[in-house]
Amino acid sequence: MARLHAELLASSNSPPNETDARGFVAAARSALELGRSEDAIALGRAALAIAPDNALAWVVVGDACWNVNDVVGARRAWQEALTLDDKDHATAVSCARAQLMTGSVNAARALLAFVITRTNSASIRAAAVALLETIQDDTAGSRS
Repeated sequence: MARLHAELLASSNSPPNETDARGFVAAARSALELGRSEDAIALGRAALAIAPDNALAWVVVGDACWNVNDVVGARRAWQEALTLDDKDHATAVSCARAQLMTGSVNAARALLAFVITRTNSASIRAAAVALLETIQDDTAGSRS
């Protein structure tokens, strides 16, 4: 799938543009939904080669990296997405989870606090609170 999209882009007579990047993001999201995470990573990176400021491309790369157990890659991609769009609170919770798994407890705590105070979504707030409570439980447990 990724090869097909790369060939289509290469066969175009005009230089790649934001529309092409959005197409790659859509294809990456579709690949992700089909369980083809490696293709999603390649397609997302193709979008980023055209439009490095495309927050959605960073999100899909992070989601795909997470699916292939590349926690560090997921964290980096999600952090970049949040740098570009700090209103994506679902991605922020995912990023906080990856931060925890890579040992950045304070960064995760701060990101979750940010989400809890800013989101309007009850389900995202609940997920952030639950994750924050696990941090506090782990911290309290390690002191005993």
